[in-house]
Amino acid sequence: MNYLAPRFLFRRHELVRRVEGGQSFMEIGAGNLTLTRELLEHFDSGLAVDFTDDLDASFAKLPEEMRRRLDVINANFMTDSVPGAFDCVVACEVMEHVEDDAGFLQKIHECLKPGGQAIISVPAKARYWSVHDELVGHLRRYEKAELSEKAEQAGFSNVQVISYGYPWINLLSKLRVWLASKTLKEREGWDQERQTSMSNHLQIPVWLQNSFVRILINRITIYPFAFIARLFNNADRSDGYVLTMHRNTA
Repeated sequence: MNYLAPRFLFRRHELVRRVEGGQSFMEIGAGNLTLTRELLEHFDSGLAVDFTDDLDASFAKLPEEMRRRLDVINANFMTDSVPGAFDCVVACEVMEHVEDDAGFLQKIHECLKPGGQAIISVPAKARYWSVHDELVGHLRRYEKAELSEKAEQAGFSNVQVISYGYPWINLLSKLRVWLASKTLKEREGWDQERQTSMSNHLQIPVWLQNSFVRILINRITIYPFAFIARLFNNADRSDGYVLTMHRNTA
């Protein structure tokens, strides 16, 4: 059983229950394909895009039935061409790494079919900036109104922003910052691109991945806490946002 970070699990809880499904999806920043597996339950086919070194190895571990329905591209979404038009585009913890975030949203809009859905997650609130943001190559954190405005300027409609995982991920952020402070020295001198490529599952310390914690923390044990957190989705208190929106049908 792989270790799944609590923050990922809280985010996944909100994201999966908002996916509308359809024929095809694209996931930008797919990492080790953990979320991709679940997205395949809602779509006939998918495309996973990332520029991590282990993308092909993660793909090879998927069941054959999933491999038949999924394509993977080791590429940079902003600089490389991406084929196809999709019913849904998902990008978790990616946009804060992109210098041209307005262009990022515009390109997602262009990749969607008319009426298609986009789901994006980003870190929230500049006041929560920490050494962890520096470690993983974040360029910014977002405010709720700012995020909605950027989505609308990119041409999206039905824009909704929720503040997920409160109060739990705010409490756990102290542990995340502590772990980041222990790792920062060994990554001193890394450029922003390398920080970004190592900002997903690859940032988790090996000792934590192999500890008993991976058995105790999973989507089942997190569920009651995630259910309680729904009460605060509109309270704008969390340090993470999930944004859902659609491309107009016209």
